[in-house]
Amino acid sequence: MNAPVTPIRVLLVEDQQLVREGLKGLLALCPDIHLAGEAEDGAQALTMIQADPPDVVLSDMRMPRLDGIGLIRALAARALAVPVVLLTTFDDREAFDEAARAGAKGFLLKAISVDTLAQALRDVAQGGLALRPGLTERATRPGATERAFEGLPDPEPLSPKELQVLRLVASGRSNTEIATLLGNSEGVIKNHCSAIFAKMGVRDRTQAVLRAIDLGWI
Repeated sequence: MNAPVTPIRVLLVEDQQLVREGLKGLLALCPDIHLAGEAEDGAQALTMIQADPPDVVLSDMRMPRLDGIGLIRALAARALAVPVVLLTTFDDREAFDEAARAGAKGFLLKAISVDTLAQALRDVAQGGLALRPGLTERATRPGATERAFEGLPDPEPLSPKELQVLRLVASGRSNTEIATLLGNSEGVIKNHCSAIFAKMGVRDRTQAVLRAIDLGWI
């Protein structure tokens, strides 16, 4: 018999009660996702995360006291490596850029389907990204994130293998999944990712994907 799947523990952060109840209802439809808690803003969420870190935080982007962007920065300042997926009402390029610069692992519209939301949470829980679902073509075409990388030197060319890894990263796959697909160990893939980040002058997977989009590499 297969071992039971451990549910993904999600902390929901949303200041509007009706919206929060709606999102709770959607998450309840997903048997592999467990609502670990709910918070009305980033400040309350930060306290809860410090006490009991979830697998993923699903947070509204705009909230009073401490919003989703502020929550991401507060987690980074405390060295709490909990991935955050941001929800927004409007498909706005500047909001996308701001979320990416802050280090969001996901950026989704509130109008997405439950299947898209659930898959995004799964991808992020496994170390991937969920930056594409719900975004307009305008937000993902080359040049859309140019302000985020203004002033950076031109990146060093990537090897064919590094470019292959980068494209798989952009598809939302984790290092483990990429290793399986390419027939490498996870350690080899991690080394490729480190080399990619260094050549592109970025600090993480999110920024690497965004800069690759800006450069037209993917």
